[in-house]
Amino acid sequence: MDLLSTLSGSLMEGFFPAGWNLAKIDACVDPDPANVAVRQKWWHKQFQLMPCGSLADFDMMLGHEIALTIKQSRDAGEQLALILPVGPMG
Repeated sequence: MDLLSTLSGSLMEGFFPAGWNLAKIDACVDPDPANVAVRQKWWHKQFQLMPCGSLADFDMMLGHEIALTIKQSRDAGEQLALILPVGPMG
C-alpha cells in the first residue's frame, strides 16, 4: 500500500497542492515497516524518534512539545508563529 495507489477516489484526492511531487514525498517512506526507525541521511542532525506506547501518550507528548516550544520562544524573547494541529492527530 502506498500514497499514490490509494489517493484516487479517497477524501484526500485533490487535497494536496498541484505543484507537490507526491511520488517524491512517497519515496521518503521505506516500504518495509521494520525500517521505520532506521536513520535517514536527510533527517535533521538533532532529530530523534520518540516512540509512544499509546495514542494518549502521543497526544500528551505532542502537547508537551508545543508548550515547550512556546516557553523557549518566550524565554528567548523571540516572536513565534505556529501551525497547530487541528483534530485527532493519531
